[in-house]
Amino acid sequence: ELEHPGTLMVATERGKYYIGGKVYGFELPTREFDCQTPAEVREMLPKDKDVVAFQCRNPVHRAHYELFTRAAHDERVGPDATVLVHPTCGPTQGDDIPGDVRYRTYVVLKDQLNDEKIQWAYLPYSMHMAGPREALQHMMIRKNYGCTHFIIGRDMA
Repeated sequence: ELEHPGTLMVATERGKYYIGGKVYGFELPTREFDCQTPAEVREMLPKDKDVVAFQCRNPVHRAHYELFTRAAHDERVGPDATVLVHPTCGPTQGDDIPGDVRYRTYVVLKDQLNDEKIQWAYLPYSMHMAGPREALQHMMIRKNYGCTHFIIGRDMA
């Protein structure tokens, strides 16, 4: 079904050939919203402390808010834990809220919270709704960004 973003990408955007190996000389793409590299995000996070990643693909609602604001105080993380709110802001299905609109909602909430234990970064990546394997992929992505713990929603299938 071509309405699924992953299927559409594979069917229409992928080429016949793929290359491998080290890549040199590319610049970071220009985006409509601020995106930091994994190294830049790791630099802003505390060293040797737990970092809880919160991933979402939609504007934050009350349940999301409660999850990530309480996460830094959970008994399963250290006393000086930080939360990284790290939503995906890439292209989505046609009936989803566009990434730039979602980004603007996150900026408003970030400004309202103004909490030093909650950091914000934006992932220019699309959810493919591919189930448990994609959930593991997102966990590895967040580990590359410096996170030690991961909160993921129910909607990965």
